[in-house]
Amino acid sequence: MSGPLAALRVVEICDELGQYAGKLMADMGADVVKLEPPHGSSARGVGPFVDDEPGPNRSLNFWYHNTNKRSVVLDLDNSEKDRELARDLINGADVFLEGLPPGRGKDLALDYDTLVVANPSLIHCAITPFGQDGPWANYHSSDLVALAAGGPMNMNGYDPEDASGAPPIHGKGDQAYNTGAHYAVMGILTALVARDASGRGQYIDCSMHEALSSSTEVGLPHWLYTNTNIFRQTGRHAAVIRTERWLHRARDGKDVLVFNIGRSNESWKKLKIWMQSHGFGKQFDEERFDDPSARQAARGGTEAKEIFQEVSRFVAALDADDVYRGAQACGLPWGTVRSPDETVDDLHLHDRGHFVETKGEGLEGRALMPGAPYVMSGTPWEFRFPAPKLGEHTDEVLRELRDPTLG
Repeated sequence: MSGPLAALRVVEICDELGQYAGKLMADMGADVVKLEPPHGSSARGVGPFVDDEPGPNRSLNFWYHNTNKRSVVLDLDNSEKDRELARDLINGADVFLEGLPPGRGKDLALDYDTLVVANPSLIHCAITPFGQDGPWANYHSSDLVALAAGGPMNMNGYDPEDASGAPPIHGKGDQAYNTGAHYAVMGILTALVARDASGRGQYIDCSMHEALSSSTEVGLPHWLYTNTNIFRQTGRHAAVIRTERWLHRARDGKDVLVFNIGRSNESWKKLKIWMQSHGFGKQFDEERFDDPSARQAARGGTEAKEIFQEVSRFVAALDADDVYRGAQACGLPWGTVRSPDETVDDLHLHDRGHFVETKGEGLEGRALMPGAPYVMSGTPWEFRFPAPKLGEHTDEVLRELRDPTLG
């Protein structure tokens, strides 16, 4: 086994909230043992499914979020023997990651105060929607509710001319769950560093709500420092005033995101030459465009508005890929808005070996899934095995519990 966390044993009891934290550690080499009830984690019921046929081992969402883990079925609700087995597993672990409702761990004698007696070096991370205490501690949530209550959803939406009166928009892709999971992993890794110095573990109370409220970009700062609210805008940052549009339609019908125009004199000069070679932006040689601050969006200046209007005409005269590559040659961070199939066909991602193949029940052959989110030279990310079938490793892990030399 390789990876920077190869020496760690993690016991995980998580559904949609928290499972990504376990995946990140498992993909970094940790031995992550996922404890599931007899009917399986509720995450196994999240689609899409292979051939649109639901089943505990057919969720593609589950496949991605549970790579490199081992599944053990224990009936913690109804069996004291299984609860004892869970405690025995945690007693031999470095990290206990759980998403149980507040107080439920104590009911099962799987709370930190109980576990730390037998395992003083244990790092126990409890990830919940709203934390272990406070007036909302026992409230229920979901990815959608968390984005709404935490604030990020207030940042996402449309300009009035695109969708008059449009409500806030739910960003997809398990953003709330995965944001909470990222913060959980950061807390766990920090606690591991502290344990290296002290020899003792600690308890981590990770709130998805608090993770999201610290991820609202300009929303909270504007309110805290200027007492002003932001406007939602189409395809660009929310702001306290309407800013120039960033999305522009190219000749081939694809959208291009135009960003960071004119901040650098060097890139501005290159952009002018490029646009003027196609017959656009002839007026940009006028002295009024020389000051970088006059060229900046959201400053209320007429020059910036004029620049973006001309850029929009320019983009409409070219195909999206030509705009993308031409802008990059000018040192500008522009990009095309891609569909999923275009992303999967991205030669750059394939050249870097980003995608990996996985397999599972009901699938003939293999399917692609995103691989390493980082490339490490000494302790590389590794896709060791696919997400486990329900209870696939129960016998194996319990044998190791009886005879630690087998682990």
